[in-house]
Amino acid sequence: MNRPDRRRSSWLAKNLMKEQKLVMTLIAIATVSAGLTASDLPRLPKGVDPKTQTYSVQKKLPYLPAAYTSTSPENLGDGLQVGTLDLPGTKEAVEALIADDQAGKYYNLDSILIWKDGKLLFEMYNRRGRVDAPHYAMSITKTMTSVILARAMQVGLLGMKDLDKPVISFMPEIDRSRIQPGVETITLRDALFMKSGLRFKEKNIAWTLGSGFPRQKYFQKLFEATAPISPASKEYKYTGTDPSLIMMIVDIKTPGTVQEFIAKELAGKFGASYCWDDQGCGIPKCGAGSNFTSRSLLKFGTAIIQGGKYNGEQLLSADYVKMVMAPKNEEGYYYYFHNRKKSAGGKRIDFISGIGAGGQYLSTFPELNVVAVATAHNEVKGGIGKPLDAMLEHLIPLFAK
Repeated sequence: MNRPDRRRSSWLAKNLMKEQKLVMTLIAIATVSAGLTASDLPRLPKGVDPKTQTYSVQKKLPYLPAAYTSTSPENLGDGLQVGTLDLPGTKEAVEALIADDQAGKYYNLDSILIWKDGKLLFEMYNRRGRVDAPHYAMSITKTMTSVILARAMQVGLLGMKDLDKPVISFMPEIDRSRIQPGVETITLRDALFMKSGLRFKEKNIAWTLGSGFPRQKYFQKLFEATAPISPASKEYKYTGTDPSLIMMIVDIKTPGTVQEFIAKELAGKFGASYCWDDQGCGIPKCGAGSNFTSRSLLKFGTAIIQGGKYNGEQLLSADYVKMVMAPKNEEGYYYYFHNRKKSAGGKRIDFISGIGAGGQYLSTFPELNVVAVATAHNEVKGGIGKPLDAMLEHLIPLFAK
């Protein structure tokens, strides 16, 4: 093929891709316009176990041919009550969302779900999004560690007064004669505020130690390796080590393992579909490493905004959830929930959320009694907020009028 022919071939290929993208966008918009609902909920292929859908496996899922959207979500008998989103402007908002998403404005958006006043009103899946496929949660794993603590409190393993007790008071295997000064001052609340003060000269020591030292032996080594801890050193630092302290304590307090506790007392009670990787030390990963379906994340969010209740049953400690949701003096990160104010529909509203890299959101809007979940798989620097933008620009304003 000579050079002019190659150029023409390249030009034809590029224009064909543009035309295909335009067709997919028109199909998606036509689907929405036809009644704001698609015909079949996208699911994993038959025979695929959701529990195998780890971060790496999810990359192999083929993209959906077009976005699935519904303003009248299906009742799947999974514990989520459903309703219809029919507020003025809904049709235009969904069409604009689909058009912007197909144009790539929000990067690789996989799902958006909206719940209000007890009912799931909107459900969208695109690209790798599937109703039954766990999606990587990244740092929402930290938020879920807080939810696990709330469940442990509700069943009586821990109490609110325990939050201000030293973490080592729950760890009988720790040899206090060998730990660094100040470790004994770290409380559960310190860890929940990312203010344990644990600092290490070796950058990756928290990761490299795990495989050689199971459970409390791992923390023994961390407490020996940290720099001495003082009130001045207990400054905020975003890390996976602090939530691991919380997970370890729940593991110690439960009769079995914390993995068994999660399966029975959390996922079992909420009807959640998930897979969760373990750390080298044997407890679940806490900085990142959990994977949940979007509907499962939504269930946890509805319990948070409803004072710990799910379908009328008190599953999470009411006192703990009240503390999480209480108005804060300033924006920040409390109990592994981000507290921010965001603009939607021209109004500034409170936004309390778990947020994960790649664009993962488990979000509550207390003033609106709205819970929103979004998942995505983008690796663009600064792109973590794009799924939130999609919700704030198109869907949340429907409720903020």
